[in-house]
Amino acid sequence: MPAQVVIRRPVTVLLLLATIVVIATVTVWMSGKSYANLDPIPFDDVRFLIHRVEARPISTHILAVLVVPIIANVLLFLPFGFFLFILLYSVERPTMQTYILTILIGFSLSLAIEGWQYFLPSRVADINDVIWNTIGAVAGACLGHARLRVRFEFE
Repeated sequence: MPAQVVIRRPVTVLLLLATIVVIATVTVWMSGKSYANLDPIPFDDVRFLIHRVEARPISTHILAVLVVPIIANVLLFLPFGFFLFILLYSVERPTMQTYILTILIGFSLSLAIEGWQYFLPSRVADINDVIWNTIGAVAGACLGHARLRVRFEFE
């Protein structure tokens, strides 16, 4: 008979709160010199990267400077979306409604963080961060939903 690991709701709530604390800490800790308070152009970083690659070979350093923040923003919100989806999911609530709630709450948290960054002198509020963070929350929600379908058995 396979053993089943059950994580109770309070543990999920604590993991979600810990994730929010990590997100806030990373947001404050990652600081640098900002030359503007706002970057309102969506996907400007991706367009710049594509333009640079089309024009000439791109150095690994420039590639890292452009791609690492995108990956970091997605990965930062992935656990948030995962734990929130698990917390919100129930048999009584339709799965699509759980997805929509997770996405909207992830978007709202990201928007709140970017609004907060606007007032920090060493940070830049960037619409791209909101987009990538929301994509991370969506990916986390998909993983949270997938955890219902995937079962591992070890013998």
